Amino acid sequence: MPKQRFLSFIIGTAIEAIFFSICLFGQNWLFAGFFALFLIRRLTVSYKLDQFMKKSGLL
Repeated sequence: MPKQRFLSFIIGTAIEAIFFSICLFGQNWLFAGFFALFLIRRLTVSYKLDQFMKKSGLL
């Protein structure tokens, strides 16, 4: 993964986590669920990428 794509991935994840926590603490359950789905998707992508890196021996 190129450095620029990695940085945009991290920044996007942080922004989604911030919006998720704002919606969660503001008791806006619909949008909290919406952002939770995005966070779960990003976490699964990062987990799969980590597993690929470990199997390929790059780490």
